[in-house]
Amino acid sequence: MVRPSQIRLLLAGGAAGVLALGGGVAYAAIGSSTHDAGKVAARTPAGPDIVSKDFGSGMSAQASFDPSKLKLSPMPEPAPAAQSGVQADAADTRSLSLDGALPENTPDAFNAKGTVNAASSSAKIWTRHGKAPARTIGRLVATDDRVTGHFCTATVITSHNKSTLWTAGHCVHKGRGGTNGFYRYYAFQPDLNGTKSLGTWYLSTLRVMSPWANGGDQRYDFAAFTVQKHGRTAIQSVTGAQGVSFGYKHRKYPFRTFGYPGVLLPSGKKLHSPPNRLYYCSGTSFASRYPTGGLGILCTMGNGASGGPWLYGMKSNGVGRVAGINSTHMTATRQMNSPYLGSAAIKLYKATQG
Repeated sequence: MVRPSQIRLLLAGGAAGVLALGGGVAYAAIGSSTHDAGKVAARTPAGPDIVSKDFGSGMSAQASFDPSKLKLSPMPEPAPAAQSGVQADAADTRSLSLDGALPENTPDAFNAKGTVNAASSSAKIWTRHGKAPARTIGRLVATDDRVTGHFCTATVITSHNKSTLWTAGHCVHKGRGGTNGFYRYYAFQPDLNGTKSLGTWYLSTLRVMSPWANGGDQRYDFAAFTVQKHGRTAIQSVTGAQGVSFGYKHRKYPFRTFGYPGVLLPSGKKLHSPPNRLYYCSGTSFASRYPTGGLGILCTMGNGASGGPWLYGMKSNGVGRVAGINSTHMTATRQMNSPYLGSAAIKLYKATQG
């Protein structure tokens, strides 16, 4: 048995079928050829509070740094905390299921057949850039001084405001200090491949759950944020977006997982510095105790991959649904973990997506 001390938080960074939802209403909202999610107006679940940061007048400062000029390193890894009991989410009856979206002016391809891939726990470089899923996934940079910074991975998800992204809580918040735990500056670079990307997008709002913000509770190690528009253009119009499946009933699903790792685990082999290549693994998830109620999968992506998506039902057009994220990794095995995305994740999504 692997002891809790043998688990670490990651940093930075997949897959076909029908996800069994947890017995509640699945809110499907498919619009035009870009499949606009629409505004989800269903009842907001009760549960932990949300801790937010709105950059407001600090927008110009957000846009005044170049992430490519920073000295980047993996996000510091807080000591794992042993959490007992079962998260209320783990048995909830609410669910949310939304299809992803293709970039604007892209032919509709939602009739594409689901992709079939062999399981691979060894992380491989994803080579198909310029289209989903790579367009929707990117490197997230956080810094306090605009000189040194840390990196993670984040994903554009379908939303009413066309500006919402999903990542790990520890990628944007230090897990202590409440509203004081956020970093000062952030930037997101979608479809980063070497020195090329779909631009630099600066954050406008950030939201995490209070159990993470006030105590680093790994059951709530997920976050949502929005980015500023480029002129009048929202990021989803450029990148497209992945869908979401929150409140699933079981723990065994086929996934493709993605991220920008700086190291492979458990070998410790270092990769590109700074991480600028998208990697992926594929396989079937299983129940995990790290954290309680979570998901596990075998994958060697390490630090730098945190916040990357676990894509379920990814079709040949590269669009699937985010049903997990890279959160922690065992130090002695290939097991990577995701917190359960249930009613708390739904609450966070609804509060962020506009």
